[in-house]
Amino acid sequence: RRFLSSLPALANKLIGGWQTGGIATLGTGQPYSVTFTSTTLGWPSSRADVAGDPALANPVLERWFNAAAFRVPAPFAYGNSARNLLFGPGFANWDAAIYKHTAITERLNLEFRTEFFNILNHPSFRNPASNISVPAQVGRITATSSTARNVQFGMRLSF
Repeated sequence: RRFLSSLPALANKLIGGWQTGGIATLGTGQPYSVTFTSTTLGWPSSRADVAGDPALANPVLERWFNAAAFRVPAPFAYGNSARNLLFGPGFANWDAAIYKHTAITERLNLEFRTEFFNILNHPSFRNPASNISVPAQVGRITATSSTARNVQFGMRLSF
């Protein structure tokens, strides 16, 4: 009511009653372990051995970590890599909403709302494949952890 308080009733019903809201979700990457799949009977699959530096200066979706830094441990031995040694990409999402409340009569109210999920349509990616027994996929990120932009509309009549 601070601005445009002297508007006629019809103009006030059209211009007034608007509200906005939003939620921003930001997160660091999820930890993961580099593993291998055992093909020897009695030797369970486990974490891999570290044989070099797994960090890359500029990780990209096709090569998130240095897969050559890991190897399959000796048979019937446990790998020496730490649990959750590496971290995947971070997460960013912003949801927003616009609401319009209109009092039609003293007891009759109309609410219109538009909600935008992932309004910036920013992709957030999952952890890379980390099983060194599948060399064609190891270190690659092939999926997203967020959905594409979504818009929904709603209307409610209260009496």
